[in-house]
Amino acid sequence: MDKWLNHPTAMKLVALALGILLWAVVHFPEANNMSATPPSQLQTKTISDVKVQYYGLDERSFVLQKIEPKTVKMVVRGTKSDLLKLGAEDYKVQVDLSTVTAGEHTLNLWANLPRGIDVVSLSPTSVTVFVEELQTKEFEAKVTVTGTPAQGYKAGTPILSPTNRVHVTLPESQMSRVDHVGASVSVEGQSKNIKNKSVKLQAFDKNGNVIEGAQIDPAVLEVEVPITNPFKTVPLQFKLVGSLPSGLSISRFRPKTEQVTIYGPQVELDKIEFIEADLKLDDLTKSKEVTIPLTAPPNIMAISPTEVTVSVEVVLSQTRTLQGLPVSIEGLADGLDVKITDPSTGVVDITLKGAPAMLDSLQPGDVDVVADLSGRGPGVHTVPLVVNTPRFIDQAGGNVSVTVEITDPKAATAPPREPSAEQGGGSLDSGAEDGTNQNTESPPPDAEPVVGE
Repeated sequence: MDKWLNHPTAMKLVALALGILLWAVVHFPEANNMSATPPSQLQTKTISDVKVQYYGLDERSFVLQKIEPKTVKMVVRGTKSDLLKLGAEDYKVQVDLSTVTAGEHTLNLWANLPRGIDVVSLSPTSVTVFVEELQTKEFEAKVTVTGTPAQGYKAGTPILSPTNRVHVTLPESQMSRVDHVGASVSVEGQSKNIKNKSVKLQAFDKNGNVIEGAQIDPAVLEVEVPITNPFKTVPLQFKLVGSLPSGLSISRFRPKTEQVTIYGPQVELDKIEFIEADLKLDDLTKSKEVTIPLTAPPNIMAISPTEVTVSVEVVLSQTRTLQGLPVSIEGLADGLDVKITDPSTGVVDITLKGAPAMLDSLQPGDVDVVADLSGRGPGVHTVPLVVNTPRFIDQAGGNVSVTVEITDPKAATAPPREPSAEQGGGSLDSGAEDGTNQNTESPPPDAEPVVGE
């Protein structure tokens, strides 16, 4: 025997066996303890309301809306000492949600117990869960100003940074409740601008109630509130400067803001009805966003915002001719009649240039053709036409003028005057008998017939 034990191979086998035995003792103490514990020394314990816990849910995409039942009844077994030293929080029942998708699911439960404790029974052994998909939607954040600034001051429009657009995440069934996203900031007693004020955003329903559980990104924004002299909000009017390169037209024009706030003395604010922004067309060779700087008018202290971004879509132009458009007569003096002699039909054809989609949607009533006869008297006149078209549509051809004949019905039907005694009935005044030369005043320049004016 001694000779065998001294053999190197035998020594290695013995060492291996001892190592396996020690590893088993360390890693399976429960089995050793339970097997070593006589059944007569084991006790059972009933816990009636063990809370069901869940794990594994993809909370970026789903939310657990319901779990039924929320608690279960558990019977466990262990030694008296082990059962006595454990509290209710040490007994855990869990459900795995790592594979669930939106909808209702019935899933098995499993017990997570301390060492030395075995589960005897679980009632029920499964739960029903309802999982709903999360939905994300973009909203414009708005800050409400509360309180009253110092005497003589007014609070301006809050300015949010780095953005006023936020994303709200809620269960799909609750997203329709969101009316707006915002916060409030107090200006009570303030006489200086409020800068770099952090505000926490919340989602509200149409009644102004906070919607709990709404995830907002970003959740906090910086706000600046101008505290200034009186202010006024006025619309922006865009002035088109220059012309687009040949063959191009604007099909869509969408400013990101259509009004601005100006600050200054009230007497100056009362004079301003709008702020003009110049859009230069010469450099627009393709669709893009154009940033237009805004300049405060004289005697106005500040303007907000100081620039406006406009999204402009540029496309290849097309033409379309609208035929038989009526001509509206304006400026005709009272008592005079007018007739369009050229074209003889009294209607005109107008060729228009613009974006194809805008031209396709045109109706005859969208184009107004006007002949202005202001200051013109009886006679024949060639009058330029004024063609009023929708924005970004221009006249490219067709009639540019009409010839009209203006007449005075009273002069044509006036009876001849009887010669006076002083005239003696001689033939020198015979021209008066046919109604001519009766007006001693010089006729206006337009009273004489003019052709090709």
